[in-house]
Amino acid sequence: MITLKPYQERVLESLRDFFRQCAQDGRPEAAFQAVQFGNGSTSPVPYIPVAVEGLAPRMPYVCLRVPTGGGKTLLACYAAGLAMDQLMRAERAVVLWLVPSNTILDQTADALRDARHPYRRALELACGAVEVVTIEEALRLSRATVEGQTVVIVATIQAFRVEDTTGRKVYDQNGAFSEHLLNVPAGRLAELLPGADGKPKPSLVNMLRLRRPIVIVDEAHNARTDLSFSTLGSVLPSCIIEFTATPARQGTPSNVLHHVSAAELK
Repeated sequence: MITLKPYQERVLESLRDFFRQCAQDGRPEAAFQAVQFGNGSTSPVPYIPVAVEGLAPRMPYVCLRVPTGGGKTLLACYAAGLAMDQLMRAERAVVLWLVPSNTILDQTADALRDARHPYRRALELACGAVEVVTIEEALRLSRATVEGQTVVIVATIQAFRVEDTTGRKVYDQNGAFSEHLLNVPAGRLAELLPGADGKPKPSLVNMLRLRRPIVIVDEAHNARTDLSFSTLGSVLPSCIIEFTATPARQGTPSNVLHHVSAAELK
């Protein structure tokens, strides 16, 4: 049995309210301010859309500010389920879980795969049946796997940069994804990256663009460059949820939806 601490419950309640209102009226800026008022703020900060190609101005993008030791990974497991249920209103989804380093990638993937680990149990409670894969494994994902359960792809953001060796594989033509592109609705063909023949290229990135993944950014202060945002735009996310103790203040500031204080953590 997983028991969340009161401050963790409050974080998730703020996110639930935000996604619920976004789904109702498609206005993340209004939902963002409503949550702040609901949390007792008398002078809410404005919501700042991300002005990056691929990131729709009304794509929900928020940051949950949680101090080190506050259970960010556990909260991220539940956050994925909230985005799926409250925003996408879907029974399953693709989750792109981005971490800052290969070391953290290995730790996170191992924990999310371990049936006895609290993170895995939280993920299943929030999302139902789950398949957890790394980028290398994602390059072989079948359509049946993606359509049969929630798929969580754990990766570094560098793995989606085209100049990176792995990044090139993400964008390269890959026959494993041909089946994913069968019977794509005509209205969505323009969203897919074309191959040399002008037709949508079978690739991991196009599978992601079709599925509009939920993007979770762990230790988000490490992924705040313009290049990083452009990289996130390449997968056409349905939403971006950042977790960090030190949100960005300059450039494109993080939209801090909920802030857990050090006093609450104690």
